[in-house]
Amino acid sequence: MQQAYQIAYRKAVAALVSQDLAEAARRRGAACQGRNLQLPFFGQPVGIRVPERADGEALFQPAELALTEKILILHYLGWGAAAEASGPGRLVSFQQLAGASFYEPTYRKRGPARIARFFGADVPGFLRACRSLGWTEERMGDAACGGLVLPLVRCLAVLHRGDEEFPAEVNLLFSDGIARLLPLEDVAVLAGLVATRMGRAAQEPGGSGTRRPANS
Repeated sequence: MQQAYQIAYRKAVAALVSQDLAEAARRRGAACQGRNLQLPFFGQPVGIRVPERADGEALFQPAELALTEKILILHYLGWGAAAEASGPGRLVSFQQLAGASFYEPTYRKRGPARIARFFGADVPGFLRACRSLGWTEERMGDAACGGLVLPLVRCLAVLHRGDEEFPAEVNLLFSDGIARLLPLEDVAVLAGLVATRMGRAAQEPGGSGTRRPANS
């Protein structure tokens, strides 16, 4: 798997290097200064120094981002670079995206199922975890919060709490233009990153979680 990630990383770097960086940044809501790009990722600024050659290294700040996160950000900036997206737009489920059925089991396992297992009927804990991401509460299900994960990608997490008769269920909704900005496999990865961050937030002081979900 690590080898596959390395191959995906190298292809993503090469794709971005081949772009007009200023134009790619404009289309993705990022800032560009020379070969330095910056954009918010889950509400935190991320800097990328794009190499001049396809075999060079993309330098990220913070450097400790996981390789899957780096690949996702590179894809967001360089994959389908000609596609225009004006803003987060309306929200749709993963299942509504064209071609998503193949990735749906992986998506559900990585994202919604993990969040549902972690929080169950714990609505206050779910809301605290969402707020720690800088997300705002919305009126859907038993609890819902949403916010930007990338400049043109919004996510909304909706919890239907479990009880003695029915298990908890979580739905994740994304901007309808996400399929023009990221490969569908990356949308499944993004769902896993949402779950991981919510789980970590529940473990922090003031959180209510007792288990940490597995890494995405």
